[in-house]
Amino acid sequence: MVSVENRVSYLNKIQQIPKIRLFFDLLNGKHCVDNIVGVDATYIGLINSLSNNNEQNFKELYNDFSRKKPSSESLWINDDFLIFILTLGIVRYKIDRTWIKEAIGARTTKKAEHLSINKTFSNILDDNFQSNDNLYEIVIVFQDFLNFAISVEHFDDLYSRISNNINLFSSRNDFLVCLSMKAMDIIIISKGLPDNKEIANMRDFITLFQKRVKAISKVIYILILSVIIILMFFFWEKYAEFLNAMSLIFGLLGVGLLSFIKWVQDKINKFLLSVLGYTKIFLKT
Repeated sequence: MVSVENRVSYLNKIQQIPKIRLFFDLLNGKHCVDNIVGVDATYIGLINSLSNNNEQNFKELYNDFSRKKPSSESLWINDDFLIFILTLGIVRYKIDRTWIKEAIGARTTKKAEHLSINKTFSNILDDNFQSNDNLYEIVIVFQDFLNFAISVEHFDDLYSRISNNINLFSSRNDFLVCLSMKAMDIIIISKGLPDNKEIANMRDFITLFQKRVKAISKVIYILILSVIIILMFFFWEKYAEFLNAMSLIFGLLGVGLLSFIKWVQDKINKFLLSVLGYTKIFLKT
């Protein structure tokens, strides 16, 4: 099981590696610094434009960078951080995907892990988010960042795979480590919160429930009042003086009597909400 201590230790480590820290901050919605010594200016610019959702700035940087001819000899071609960032912007801003596909095709590797990364990038660019060949730590973080519908059907398997990977933080692939941590955060938060449809249904139910309890409260009040009137009718002769006095008092109260009636209805309403468990769940202080 991946421990909290290992996660904290890794986060402390990447604070000393500006390029990785910038990437992780982007994924977590943190402000990115403009100038960092030792980090390529284009890389910083692309991250900042995504962080600020500055389409014009991203396109300017991308148009300049994409003048480079993708080649297996290029120093940047196997930079997973850079390719992920470029892919994010290309998809977000609906930029032609020909060049980035050519760049991914030029990446040469024989390692299974890197082949899976390349395949996942290619599938994302083909809008194939459900392929069994995908590394879903990449896909889910990508979807979350762009506010796409997330592939929740893969949550359980991915959570199990990441949480049981005792070698996660000792891996040399910082790209996948960062994405794995963010994917875990997304899964944990998503499992703990209802989706938008569930929230909307709950709100509708609460409104309907309150209306029905209010209606029942009125019915109960009317029934109580009816019983009182019937009892007064039957006992009028025996307690005529007392009932006449009460009638006079109620008549003099006027507006105060109306407030009393409203108070009784409100108390009945609150009592029903309490008995039915509503106040215990929704009115906690």
